[in-house]
Formats: sequence, structure tokens, C-alpha cells
Amino acid sequence: MEILLDQQSTAIEESGVNNLEEILVKVMSDLIKPGQVITTVKINGEAYSEEKPHDAVRISLSDIETLEIDTMATDEIAWRFLDSGVEQVDMIIQGAQKISELFRIADEGEANEEYANFLESLRLFLQMVAEVKAILNLDLASVFKGRTVEDRVEKLSEMMDQMLHVQEEEDWIMLADLLEYELIPLLEEWKSILPLLKGKKGN
Repeated sequence: MEILLDQQSTAIEESGVNNLEEILVKVMSDLIKPGQVITTVKINGEAYSEEKPHDAVRISLSDIETLEIDTMATDEIAWRFLDSGVEQVDMIIQGAQKISELFRIADEGEANEEYANFLESLRLFLQMVAEVKAILNLDLASVFKGRTVEDRVEKLSEMMDQMLHVQEEEDWIMLADLLEYELIPLLEEWKSILPLLKGKKGN
């Protein structure tokens, strides 16, 4: 098996290693420097990502001819998120608008399927904000329109909890209202907050 780490051929002791998950763990522990994380994995030239946790266990080393692993510094990932964050927020807003319309026309099947993906995107966005704060040591006590950025994070989290509760009650019109009149305005604020955080680079 040929291993390319950041496009450089590298070798690793394969004894006791039987599957993709084990080889990735070994690469992370033996070869990747602190502050670096794996960003992409290719197996035999094809991009790979887990659909479920520990799916990589199912891929035997005998099935892998080439393993390409790319890494990136965590602080670079953080700044890239801040660079592209506004576009990500726009996509989340578009998703909220579409789902709201689907719930209003009682297309519950498609709406709930889209809603599950939407919630995951929103959860990942909040997770990235938290990670960026930690990685870059950003001060979220900065004031934006009379409230701190930390307050805005908490408000988004509270809104997610409220939407989940309304979904459990199957009140689709209320959920559509929350998406359109409560969540989207909160998300619109983040299109100004993210550049504010980005402006702290080097401070």
C-alpha cells in the first residue's frame, strides 16, 4: 500500500493494522504534527468519508492500493471558515426559506427530510463557531447591536431547541413561522457578525 501524506510519499509500520480506521489512527498518532487535522482522505484515487461512525473499520487494508491523506492547520481551517462563513449562512437561510414554504403547503414528507439535513447544517455551523473561538482564542464578548456575540450563539442554540420541541408537537405552521420570522433574522445577523470576528485576526 502506498501512502501519500500531503502529497508526499511516506511509510508506516503496518503490523497489527488491519483496516482503514486503524491506519488513520496510526497516521494521526505517528505522523501528523500537533495543530494539524486530516481534511481529506482518498482511497485508490476516490474521495472517502464516513457515512456512519467507524465505517472505516469495514475497509480492509487489502482493499487499499493507495491512501492519500491531506491535512491542514487548525488555525487555517478557522480562518477559512470565517472567510466563507457568510456564504454558508446564505445557504442555511435558503434552506430555511424552502422548508418553511414546504411546511406551509403541507408537504410534510419532503419538508421533514429537508429539515433533518437543515438542522445538521445549523448544528455544524454552531460547532464551527465554537471551535473557531477556541482555536483562535476569539473574544465573543464583543458587542453587536447591543448584545454580545456569545449571546447570539446562545440565542441560536435556544432557537434550535424550540424548533425541535415544535417539531415533536407536529405543529408544522408554527415551525414554518419560527423558521421564517425568528430563525432567519437571527441568521441574517451572522452575515455581519462573521466579518466582525474575522476583523480580529492579528489582534
